[in-house]
Formats: sequence, structure tokens, C-alpha cells
Amino acid sequence: MKIIKKREKSKLLIGLNYLDKRTKLNNTDKRYLINLEKGYEGEERFDTLVKTYLTGEALVINDLLIENKGNVFQIDALIVTTDTLYLYEIKNYKGDFQMNSGQLSYTSGQEIRNPLTQLKRTKELLRQLVKEWGLSYRIEANVLFINETFTLYNANVEDSIIFSTQIKDALIKLNTKCKRLTKQCNYLADKLIDMHKEESLFQKQLPLYNKKELKTGVVCSCGSFNLIITQRSCYCKVCYKQLSIEELLIGSIEEFKYLFPEQKVTTSTINEWCGNRVNHRKIRHILQTHLMAYGKNSGTYYE
Repeated sequence: MKIIKKREKSKLLIGLNYLDKRTKLNNTDKRYLINLEKGYEGEERFDTLVKTYLTGEALVINDLLIENKGNVFQIDALIVTTDTLYLYEIKNYKGDFQMNSGQLSYTSGQEIRNPLTQLKRTKELLRQLVKEWGLSYRIEANVLFINETFTLYNANVEDSIIFSTQIKDALIKLNTKCKRLTKQCNYLADKLIDMHKEESLFQKQLPLYNKKELKTGVVCSCGSFNLIITQRSCYCKVCYKQLSIEELLIGSIEEFKYLFPEQKVTTSTINEWCGNRVNHRKIRHILQTHLMAYGKNSGTYYE
């Protein structure tokens, strides 16, 4: 097994996390962030199982976002074998659900979008794309419910569903179907990755924000600004995490560059962004070490 495209947090998830620490998100954006985090957590859990139990010859591609002829579709995980593409829609739902006449809902009656419908569309668009390239592959698609606390009542045996207790056996069984990979397998994988887009016009965008509305200061990954800072390290008084000043500053610089890509990165702007809590010379040293300097004296900026 070879992973040829690793899973990464989406730009939207990264951006919402940054904003959540420095401003109060409205209820809609906050719920969206929580759902994104829960989804990513489930996908990472599946990745761990793949690394543990998929030992046969296969190519693993994670997080594909593809636009083709005006159609946009996303693939959570795709496993390429000699003659079959294994497509997975990963859901990290918790609690009790029921399926009635193709409609998925909580047992309380609240309806939600049926991932089987989404899976059917994704499978068909992927089939069309592969056919356009003149390739012949069978596509086996499943919705994978990764959370062990998920229960689905009234599910049909023929539904393309894999439950958390079945994942290990499904991957072990897949090993028996893995034959020697061909050049066509690598060609297909490369074509799919070439088509991957970092973001789409159809995706949800970050809420509007400006610099004056955001809280400045150095912040822990847990969201706390309650840090004890020494000359070489910092310590979070909430989650007890300890980081070097270099790690803390690199994170703050990346955050600033992400949220304000149009602004020049200078020693003074990063100092202000960090709430003037870190030595000015230390900030300049980190910028000089990790970024390229342009300009001279007071006009120096970094990229």
C-alpha cells in the first residue's frame, strides 16, 4: 500500500479555526466548524485503519476535490487497485439514526441528507471521468460510518454501507483482491491528483472579518491566550501544553499570512499581531530564519 496523496485540513477548516480563537463566530459558522472538525477526525481515524490493515498493493488517494464539465464532486478516500476503484464517503455520525424509504433521520424524526445519495452521484461522475480517459475500472463505492457509537435502524442489507465494526475485516478482505499494480494504475492516480483543486467557487467561504475585530496576542492551539512566556519557551495554563518560542512564533506568522495574505509581513506587524508579548529581536530572527527578506532597514518585509 502506498499513500500518494495525504490528507490535509481544508483551508476553510484552518481559517475557521483561526477566527474562532480570535473572534466570536455566529452560531451558523460555529456549527459548521464543529462539523468540519468532527468530519476530519473521522477521516483521520479511517486513515489509521488503512495504514494498519491494508497491506496489499494499492494506491491510496485522500481528499480529492474535482471539477469536470461544470460538475463538482469530492472524494474522501479512494483506493486504487489493478482493476477496481474503492470509493469511500466517510461519515463520523454519533447516536441513533433510522432509514425509512431512502430518507435518513435521527430517531427523533429530524431528517438529514442521505450520504448514499451523495455517494451515488460521486460514483457516477467518477465513472464518467475515468471513461473519458479511456480507462476501464470497476468502481465499488460505500458510505463508511466510522464512529462506533453510530447505530442505524431499518438499513437494507443491499445498501452500500460499511459500519465501524466491519472496517477492519473489509480492509483485510481487500488485501486478497490486490494484485500487482500496473502503469495504468499510476497513470490514473496521477490524472486524478492533477485534477484536484484546493478550493472551489461552490464551496462555503470564510465569514467576513477585519483586523480590528480580531483579538491580538499569542494563542495556544487549544484557543487560550493565557500563556506563560519565557525567553525560550511558553506554557499554556489551560491545557498545560509547552512549546518553544520558535514554534509559537512560526504558528503566529502562518496564521497572520493566512488571514491577511494581502499585507506585508514585517517585524512590527508580527509584533503587533502577537500582542507585543515576544521580544522584537526574537521575532526578527525567526522571520530571517524561515522566510526570505526583501527591502532594507525599516522597509524590510518577508515572504
